[in-house]
Amino acid sequence: MSEGERWDAQDLAGLRARLRAEFEQEAGAVLLNTAGIAPMCRPARQAIERAAQGLGRGWFAVDELFADYGRARAVYARLCGARPTDVAMFHTCAAALSQVALGLPLAPGDELVLWDQEYPSNAYPWHEAARRTGAVVRVVQSEPDFSLVQERLHAAITPRTRAVAVSWVQYQTGAVTDLVALGRACRAVGAWLVVDAIQALGLFPMDLQALGVDAVAGGTHKWLCGPLGHAFLALAPGRAAELRPLLHGAMTYGTPDDRVDPQRSPFADARRFEPGSPLLLGALGGAAAIELLLALSPARVHAAALELADRLSQGLWERGHRLLLPRGGGLRSPIVTFIPAGGAAVDKLAGYLLAQRVACSRRAGGIRLAPHAFNTDEDLDRFFHVLDSAPSCA
Repeated sequence: MSEGERWDAQDLAGLRARLRAEFEQEAGAVLLNTAGIAPMCRPARQAIERAAQGLGRGWFAVDELFADYGRARAVYARLCGARPTDVAMFHTCAAALSQVALGLPLAPGDELVLWDQEYPSNAYPWHEAARRTGAVVRVVQSEPDFSLVQERLHAAITPRTRAVAVSWVQYQTGAVTDLVALGRACRAVGAWLVVDAIQALGLFPMDLQALGVDAVAGGTHKWLCGPLGHAFLALAPGRAAELRPLLHGAMTYGTPDDRVDPQRSPFADARRFEPGSPLLLGALGGAAAIELLLALSPARVHAAALELADRLSQGLWERGHRLLLPRGGGLRSPIVTFIPAGGAAVDKLAGYLLAQRVACSRRAGGIRLAPHAFNTDEDLDRFFHVLDSAPSCA
């Protein structure tokens, strides 16, 4: 579905009610921090509980659970537009990104391009890769208000660029990188495009091959509403074989029943990155959450969340607070970050909101809110009531 597609208010209200019914939320709590940690949906919890119950049977559950794991891998592949054999499971998004950064063969003088506002987990692995190999990290500056001038990113790409690593949606303000244009620029010089999509998957439909993306890393505890402590890596066809596995075990090369052969090559597909027992509980829980959102359509979920984000933005603006990246133009995220009016201390105001059971984060020198489609108008009413009743935080 295109970014410009619209749904009527009744359709989006029905979607929000349908999604809301899949959560058991604490009475009185306003969860406006999906960009941090979302509540885990009921299907994810139930899938984990079923798998845990199966594990109570020990060895006699292995075949069944491993078959479930294979089906889960196909769900992650469908989320990203990848082949199941090109998807690997990790315990964190940082681990998935590290596998790409540290597994990519680099040489002295190779260049790696990043935005200056990348989440640390999509920055430190690339700086470490440069230290190990003599490659050079080129950090592209964004605007003082954290908006992105993508022409600067493209200008930093040269024939020596080996990889461009970006977040699709930046975590502090929701700034969005145009992956279509960036994919073309990377292909023109043969560079990898590596995308941290943890702040986008579940909201934006992803087809990595159509976008020209080589590697997509994600985690299930944000917009996907799955378990904390599970992540994944999806690769374009053929790219898995180009990355050296960082971890090695029986499953890197075959099965525990195979004799050790020091000359044996790892699997050529993404199985090479899973060295041992599968991350079973997280994978199955995450897959159940993904199936829920895919059934509702990420594009529709995105539209429903944007309606709430727009109401938040309007209410904050009317109260004199300064918004970072004001709404309008291009692909938009539901993330809303504001600088409190009147010189109010961010830490004090954020602390007050949290004490009143309003979930938020301190980001970009302000306060970040991130409504999902499971939020309600009543949630926003409660937020504004708490905000308006806040004591002086100067």
